[in-house]
Amino acid sequence: MFKEDNFQFKVTGAVMVYRVSGLETVGQLFPNLTRIRGQQLNMNYGLSVFDMTSLVEIGLYSLRKIDRGGVILQYLPQACYLDTIDWKVIAPRARHVIGYSDGLYKSSCTRICTCSRNATYNHCWNIKMCQLFSDGFEEVRCNEQCLGCRRADVNECSTCRHFTYEGTCVPRCPEGTLILAANQYCLTEEECHALKGWAWNNTCVFECPVDYIVHNTTSGTTCVYCEKCQKTCQSQKIRSVGAIQAAERCVYINGSLEIHIRAIPEAVTDLKVYLSRIQEVSDYVEIYGSLVITSLDFLSSLHHIKGRNLKHDRYSLLIYDMVNLYTLFSPNVMKNLRIDRGTMKMYDNPLLCMNKVDELKNLLPEAPTELDVTQYTNGYSASCKEAPVDFQVRLLNETSVVLVFSPKYDRQIHYTVLYVRIPPNLKDSLVPETCSDFQWLSVSVPSEFGQNGIIQIDSLRPASTYAICIETYNPVHESLARTSIINFTTPVGTPPPPFLVELVAASHDVVVLRWVDHIDYRCHITRYELDVALIEHKEISNIDYCKFKLDDFEELDGTRHALVMRPPPEYEKACESMCGVLSSFTAGALVEDFFDVCRSSDFDCSTQKDVPPGNTTLKNYVKTLALNISSPKEAFQVAGLAPYRDYRFRLRACYGLRCSRSARGVVRTLQYYKADIPMITNGYADNIGNVFIKWDPPDTTNGPILAYTVEILPKYTFDLFILPQTWCVSANTVSFKGDCVIAPKYTARICTKTLASFNACSDWYPIAAVPPTSSWYWRIIAIFVVILAAAFIVIKYKKRKQREDLVPIVDTSCSFKNESEPPTSTLVMRYSKSLRESHLE
Repeated sequence: MFKEDNFQFKVTGAVMVYRVSGLETVGQLFPNLTRIRGQQLNMNYGLSVFDMTSLVEIGLYSLRKIDRGGVILQYLPQACYLDTIDWKVIAPRARHVIGYSDGLYKSSCTRICTCSRNATYNHCWNIKMCQLFSDGFEEVRCNEQCLGCRRADVNECSTCRHFTYEGTCVPRCPEGTLILAANQYCLTEEECHALKGWAWNNTCVFECPVDYIVHNTTSGTTCVYCEKCQKTCQSQKIRSVGAIQAAERCVYINGSLEIHIRAIPEAVTDLKVYLSRIQEVSDYVEIYGSLVITSLDFLSSLHHIKGRNLKHDRYSLLIYDMVNLYTLFSPNVMKNLRIDRGTMKMYDNPLLCMNKVDELKNLLPEAPTELDVTQYTNGYSASCKEAPVDFQVRLLNETSVVLVFSPKYDRQIHYTVLYVRIPPNLKDSLVPETCSDFQWLSVSVPSEFGQNGIIQIDSLRPASTYAICIETYNPVHESLARTSIINFTTPVGTPPPPFLVELVAASHDVVVLRWVDHIDYRCHITRYELDVALIEHKEISNIDYCKFKLDDFEELDGTRHALVMRPPPEYEKACESMCGVLSSFTAGALVEDFFDVCRSSDFDCSTQKDVPPGNTTLKNYVKTLALNISSPKEAFQVAGLAPYRDYRFRLRACYGLRCSRSARGVVRTLQYYKADIPMITNGYADNIGNVFIKWDPPDTTNGPILAYTVEILPKYTFDLFILPQTWCVSANTVSFKGDCVIAPKYTARICTKTLASFNACSDWYPIAAVPPTSSWYWRIIAIFVVILAAAFIVIKYKKRKQREDLVPIVDTSCSFKNESEPPTSTLVMRYSKSLRESHLE
C-alpha cells in the first residue's frame, strides 16, 4: 500500500471488507483511496464488500481506478447507491457483481442522482457526493500528472497518473533512478537495496523475470539470461486470474493441470500470456466449465502429456461442459502433441464438432469408448456438416456486395446467408454459435431461384472485414450443414472526417492540433489536408469604441483559446488528453462531449469538399494557409499566426484522392505581451495650450486596433499633482491636437485599445511649449501694429488741435525741435515690458 502524509491513496493488491459490525460506509476506512492496482486479486475481484448488515453506502468518494479485477458487492441488506456508480469506468473489462437482498433496495433507496444533466455523468456515491471521472469534466482542472486532485489546489494530486518521485508526480523517472513497479515509484539504487532488491533494466526487482536467473557478482546482484531456463511446478488448479498469473513461470508441471475459470471476461487474454510456456504435464489435463474459452490455443507450447497418474485411473485428457468451445489445440500443437498413457473423455461440448474430436483419437495410445466420447453430447448445437455449396462474393461499392452461388436442385433445402463484421485487431476466429458481443446477421434466400442464387447484401460498413458463409437445412432429414467461412473486405471509399480532440493555442503565434481517425479507416489514411484561415470580424470596424463598452463585445464573442472534445466510441480515445490532461494547454480549457460538426450553426456542410484557401499573409503573419500532411499523424503544430486572432481550422483525412468532409474548429491565439505599443514620433505645443502629437501605429497588435487613448500631462516648475488630460481617438488616427491648460512643458503618451489590452502604452514623450511660427500668428501681429498706429494718429491729432490758438502765425517750430520726442517712443516704452516677457523671445 502506498502512503503519503498519513493518507492511504493506493492499494497495490485488492481491497476486501466483510463482516465489520457497525460500519456504515467503507469511506470511513479509506476516505482518500484513489487507485486499486489489483496485482494480487481476491477471487478475481479488486474490490470486495459483502456480508455487512449495517452498511448504508460504499462511500469511496475518491476512487477513480481499479487496474485489474472486478467489483463484488453482495449481502448488504441496508446499502443504497450500489448501482448509481459507473463501475465500468472505474474497472473496465472486468466482471462486476452488484446484488441486493430481498428487494429492500427498492423500498428504502428512492432518491436518485442529480449530478449532471448528461446521463453519462449522472452517477453518485450518495445524494451529496457525485462520482468523479478521470476522463470527465471534474478532472479537467487537475494538473496533467494527477489522477484526481484536491479542489483547493489543482497541483495537489490524490495519486499520480504515471510516476512518483520524492512526493511529486512526474511523467517519467529522472535519470539515475529506478522504477519500483509495484507502485510506480522512482527510487535511488541505495533505496532499492534498503528494500532488499537490486537494479535490473532500470527497475528495482526482487526476483528475476521469466527466462532470467539471479546472478551474484562482486559488484552486486543482477539477472542474466538463461537459454534453457525451465521451471518445474507442482499441480496447477487454474480457477482465478490470480492462479493464472501464478503459473507464469511454469514449463514443466509435475502433476496435473486443471482449468475451470467459469465466466471471467479478462481470463482468456491472461491464459494466452501466462500459460503459453507450459510444455509438459506429467499426469493429466482437465478443462471444464469455462464459459469464456472458445479455443485451447492458449496452450501453444504443449507437446507432451505423460499420463503418469490418470484421472479415474483412465483418462489423460478430459474436456467437458464447455458450452462455447468450438476448436481444440492449434495446428502446431496437434502436429507435435504426444500422449504416453491413457485415453480421453469428452462430453457436453455443444459447439465442438465430432470431426474435431476425431483428430485427437489418433494421438491416444488407448482408443476411447462410446461412453468416453458420446456422439450426441458433442457438436449438437453446431453446424458440423460441410455444405457442398460453392459461392463467390462480388463487391458492388463501399456498402454493398453480391453473393453468387449454385444451389442444389432440391426444393426441400433452405438456404441462409450468415455474415458478421469482424472488429479490428480481433485475432480469434468466429462461428455463428459462439456466444459473444458480435452479432451474426442472416439473410434468407428465396425458395424460387433459377440456376444461380444471387443475394445482394446492403448497409455494410466501408473499409471493414466481414466473415460470411451459407447454411443449408433439410427439414425432412433434420440436417444442418454449413460452408466454410470466408472473409471479404469492403472498399475504403471516402473516409469520414477525423475528429479534433484538441485545438489549443500554445502561444501567441502557435496553435496545436490533435485528432483521431475513425477506427475502421485508421490504417487506410494516406494524408491529411489542413486549411487555416484568419477570421476577420468586419463588425469591429463599424463600431465607435470611444463610445462603445468593450465588455459588451466580449460578451458576444464565443471563441476561446482551447477547444477540447471527447470523441465518439467509433473513434476511441486519442491519448491521455481525454483523461483530463491537455498536452499543450490546461487552464481554462473546455471539455465537451462529441457533436456532429455538420449540425453546428457556424458551418455549412452541404458540400462534401472544401476549397483550399491558398497561402496569403497579413503583414508577417498567416492569413490563409493550405497544407498537406503525410500519414500516419495524430498531431500538428501551426506557427506564424497573428496574436489574439481567431483562426478557423479545417482538417480532412484523405485516402488517395478521396478526402473526407472537414473537421472544423475555431480557436483564438494567446495574447502577445510585447504587442500593441505605439511610438510617438513628433510633438510640440504653443503658448496658449495647444498640444500637437504624431505617432506610428504598433508593429504588432493583439487583434485589430479598436481605438487610441491620448494622455497629456502639464509640467510646472513647482510641485503640483495634476491628473493627465485624456482623449479617445479612432483606430485609423495617427495624429492629435489637444486643447490643454497653459503650461511651460508637457509630457504625453499614446495607449492602444485592442481586444486583449486597454492600456498598452508608449513611453512618456516630453514636449516644450514654443512660440508659434505659423502665418496666422503674423497676421495677428500686423493687426496689432495697425491698431497701435491708429491710436498714435488719434492722440497726435488731439494735441495739435489744443495748441492751434496759442501758436503764432509765424512758424517757430524749429525752435522746439530739441524739446519734444516723437510720441511713438512713449508708446514703445509702454509695451516694451510685455513684449520682452512674451514667448516670442
